[in-house]
Amino acid sequence: MSLPPIDIPYLIEKGYERRKCVETSLWYWSSDPNRATCGDTHLDEYTFIGKPLISGFKERGIELKNKMRDRFLRFFQLRDHAKINHYPILARWRDDIHLTIASIADFQPHVTSGLVDPPANPLTISQPCIRLTDVDAVGHSGRHLTTFEMMAHHVFNKPKEGIEYYWMNRCVELCHELFTEELGIDAFEITYVENPWSGGGNAGPAVEVIVGGLELATLVFMNLEEDEEGQYEIKGIKYSEMDLQIVDTGYGLERFCWAAAGTPTIYEAIYPESIIWLKNLCEFEQKIEDINIDDLDNLLGELSKVSGIMNIEIGSDENEIFSKLIERLSERKITVESEQVKELMNTLSKIYAIPDHLHALCNMLGDGLVPSNAKEGYLARMMSRRVMRMRDDLGIQKTLPELAEYHLEVNFDLSKSKQTKNGILEILSVEEERYSETLRRGKNIVSNELKKHSNDITELPDDFYFQLNDSHGIPPGMAVQIANNLSRGNIKLRLGFNAEMAERHAESVKVASKVKIKEFLEINHSVDETELLYYQNSFQFEFNARVILCEEIQHDDNNITHAILLDKTAFYPEGGGQEPDFGEIIHPNGTSKVLDCQKQGTYVIHFCDSKIKVGTVIHGVVDYDRRKQLMDHHTSVHIVGGAARKILGPHVYQAGSNVSEEYGRLDITHYKRLTRDTLDKIESLANEVLQDVDYTTKSELDRKDADLIYGFDLYQGGAPKSKNIRILEIGTHDTQACGGTHHDIPGKIGQIRVVRSTLVQDGVERLQIVAGNAALGYGRRQDQLIRDSASTFGVSEKDLPKTSGRFFEEWKLQRKKIEQLEAEIIRLRTSGVDGDDSSEVDGVRIIIMEVESDIKQMTKMVGELTLDPKKPTLAIIGSRDKGGKLLVSITENSIASERYNASIILQGISKYIDGGGGGRPTFAQGGGSNSEGIPSALSAAKTLVLGKWEEARSENILTSNDIEDLIKVALKLGLESTEIGQYTTRVAIQHAIADGYVDEDEAKLIKKAAELAGLSPEQVEKIFEAVSDGKIDEEEEKILKNLLS
Repeated sequence: MSLPPIDIPYLIEKGYERRKCVETSLWYWSSDPNRATCGDTHLDEYTFIGKPLISGFKERGIELKNKMRDRFLRFFQLRDHAKINHYPILARWRDDIHLTIASIADFQPHVTSGLVDPPANPLTISQPCIRLTDVDAVGHSGRHLTTFEMMAHHVFNKPKEGIEYYWMNRCVELCHELFTEELGIDAFEITYVENPWSGGGNAGPAVEVIVGGLELATLVFMNLEEDEEGQYEIKGIKYSEMDLQIVDTGYGLERFCWAAAGTPTIYEAIYPESIIWLKNLCEFEQKIEDINIDDLDNLLGELSKVSGIMNIEIGSDENEIFSKLIERLSERKITVESEQVKELMNTLSKIYAIPDHLHALCNMLGDGLVPSNAKEGYLARMMSRRVMRMRDDLGIQKTLPELAEYHLEVNFDLSKSKQTKNGILEILSVEEERYSETLRRGKNIVSNELKKHSNDITELPDDFYFQLNDSHGIPPGMAVQIANNLSRGNIKLRLGFNAEMAERHAESVKVASKVKIKEFLEINHSVDETELLYYQNSFQFEFNARVILCEEIQHDDNNITHAILLDKTAFYPEGGGQEPDFGEIIHPNGTSKVLDCQKQGTYVIHFCDSKIKVGTVIHGVVDYDRRKQLMDHHTSVHIVGGAARKILGPHVYQAGSNVSEEYGRLDITHYKRLTRDTLDKIESLANEVLQDVDYTTKSELDRKDADLIYGFDLYQGGAPKSKNIRILEIGTHDTQACGGTHHDIPGKIGQIRVVRSTLVQDGVERLQIVAGNAALGYGRRQDQLIRDSASTFGVSEKDLPKTSGRFFEEWKLQRKKIEQLEAEIIRLRTSGVDGDDSSEVDGVRIIIMEVESDIKQMTKMVGELTLDPKKPTLAIIGSRDKGGKLLVSITENSIASERYNASIILQGISKYIDGGGGGRPTFAQGGGSNSEGIPSALSAAKTLVLGKWEEARSENILTSNDIEDLIKVALKLGLESTEIGQYTTRVAIQHAIADGYVDEDEAKLIKKAAELAGLSPEQVEKIFEAVSDGKIDEEEEKILKNLLS
């Protein structure tokens, strides 16, 4: 059933009535007897444009926001609410979202589930948020933002425990007092609209507070949780009542500022200086003159009022929106052409969107985010590239760092940011460089896509945009920009597409966060959880315990036969990136080897090579050397991570880790590649920590206290799921929540080496670390390599660098001479026309040959052969190197590239080397496992490109099936010819004679053969009618044999 009506006695006392909206059918409360709508419909315009609803605020921009925020928070502090600091914009405490999207997100899921107490109760907060679902509407509607502050007051009631502060009636009373008594809003202007809320697995009754046509607040009374057997249904999902009653409110700070300023759009209220600055930079006044609009100020004011009711959302039809705008404007006696409004809105929307997007960027980067093509980094990159694209469209001659620097100076408070101003600007400078590189790379990719479509195309496929963004980091807007520069300029991106991408991205994060607990054994819930001795003493390697469960199992490791549960254990199970302990379990009937160890909920499962009787008291022995090495590496990963943050900056965050006996691996976020010099600095600082820090501190805190004391950088290893948090402090160097095993005395590690750094993905560097005995072994191996190398050269170790350098230079000179000789041989082989390796077909030089080179040399060869646009060339070369290599290259922007497609040709011939490959239309390469197939592959290429079909058949160069496959490739390339027609006709006749059966296509080919044989039309028709019945009799067979000859 649906939720019951909301009962609000306070509103009745204030003269409000509950009515049903004539437009939306939603129930609402109003004190205006003449009101028939809920206040948030297409009939309700903004009434505050030019006539502010909230008086007493003459400030604009950041000063207005600061004053309004202080006023709100003070109001609730005076009414017994504790003010708490806002949470970070990056939701590090959660794994189902990347960005903080609402104030309630600060407390999900740990507080809203009842697992952890809130930081205060009741509380008030002003939380910076970013939502990218409205990104396409920003600048168009006059009210949409991607980044905003959600002011709020929250209450966490637990009625069953006697903890109750207030619920619906008092919440509405506080809201009404704020609006009417504190801010002086006329009660007639306020409507309270009932509209149930749901999200994040919870739901409840909700009231939207509409003032002057603008939603200023939402009051949610969260008392339901998802339940398949629940009695309430909201938006198709069933819910039941939960133990908690949560008051979740949201008041839009920026909207309050807009209502107090009465400006045409929200952007003039919160970013006034930026709007003026950007208008001057893009010469807006001149653009307006060019558009030729009279009385611009009046038009903008009316446009804002009308835009507010246009409801620009995902999937909105742009043409329909503009049609409605023109219609509404004409009702106001404003005559303007649709194209004039489009051009005006197109310019203004970019001017309005740039400061909003910059604010989101500054929030993200200020909180330590690094732009990339994946996860939350993708969101920052998307915003930065939208800003640069809009800047370019407006013709603004400013770099991205220059735009951001201005925004930071006039609109942003950096005092609470983790990143410095210079740090933000440096990251954006790198992003600008990559943007230029991406534009160059994207040109080829988009150009190839355009070739697949007609010239009058207006939309590219969604899948192309998704693939382009996910694989190449090219956002849809940039793709459209490139496409229009390469084509007639008719391609558009539908309104809402970027928001769809953001939603798609957010959904993938939610799916990834839903990890099910692995179940190895069926364990009765009455069984006590395993006592974890390794947390009590990480150097306890022997212990006594009792066997609780033992089951025979099937395992990927054939040596593992049984899974065993003990009442206590010192064996560390795999988790937090650390591999499990190994060892032995000694029992009365023998010794069982522990070959793996895994966590199942609160239980530790030991995977062993033999059975142990339930109830047996055992003696466990942990492999000391393995555990010691794992602790060396795990503790070192923390130390190196802290060193990287100190050397590189506060944006460094752990993106993943793995700890094994061989090495430790740490993935960190960083915006550019790390040099060996930087790695040495990190390594040196890490080893200083081993000397300077005497002891580590290990503690366990309630989640609430851990958050309060250490903040959210504590969760480098991922969002915790438990009420209590295990914390490792390495002096003042590094503090993290971590459940692994670590040293009490860091000095016991001995030494740490940072071996190398590799690029995992854009914006993430992987550090390989060795420590303790592994570092000692690594050093010895390096020493041995130096000794062996010196011995090979016959020099002393100190002379090795000089000698190896001399030998390398000499080798390069020799290699260069060899390549020059090879190039000369290639030139001689391909200089003639119609030779074995070189031919010419309709003005295109065709080179098909086998060489004795590796793929690098082959690439250089074809590069030389296809370089000159005055000599259009198709080069197909093969080598028997490493299982066979094929390379197809075509001169760019030539008749060769118009006629041939390298990727399609490669697909047609790579089967001969049992391989595959791919590439662009002008360059493709492939490899295989059958190097002896290279001659056949090149013969197939000659048959395909040179049209030597009959030769290939008569001389048995290729099989009939091979030729038929190649014909399909030829048709795909558009290489239809008389030879192909004759060959396919011959095959059709041969099949008909052999099978005694003719299908429809074969009948048509036989008819064509009769025509080519010079028979009269009557004879041709007679033959066609004879074979069209599908069967071949003796007389028809004789006719076909005559045709064949």
